Amino acid sequence: MNEYLFVYGTLLSAYDHQKTHDLLSKHAILVGKATINGRLFMVDYYPGVVPCEEKSLVKGELYQVHNSVNLFELLDKYEEFNPLDAEHSEYVRLKVESELVNSGQKFEAWTYIYNQSTEDLELLPKGDFLREYHK
Repeated sequence: MNEYLFVYGTLLSAYDHQKTHDLLSKHAILVGKATINGRLFMVDYYPGVVPCEEKSLVKGELYQVHNSVNLFELLDKYEEFNPLDAEHSEYVRLKVESELVNSGQKFEAWTYIYNQSTEDLELLPKGDFLREYHK
């Protein structure tokens, strides 16, 4: 069974962070640009996405994962997600519907959802971390 990962922040291929690029390229293959429904907020120098009812697209990339056990163990640490204490984790890893931009093909993909209050966080209204914040 194929596993997929949707990324929208510091894991994006255009983000300047060699360690995360090496990690993803070792365990996954970039499928293409994709979107999910949600709202994107700036948490610090990195973003966090939260689900929303109305249509609000977050732009990112979809990866096909070929070594999910190792990759998710490492990404859970990177994203400060503790599966044994999800309530207190900064992010939680959940499956969402992701849609490829070019083809419209839909995939169920893992992503990291921000798990804290967004009350004092800046909303990125276009849902595009690289274009709206990281210039």
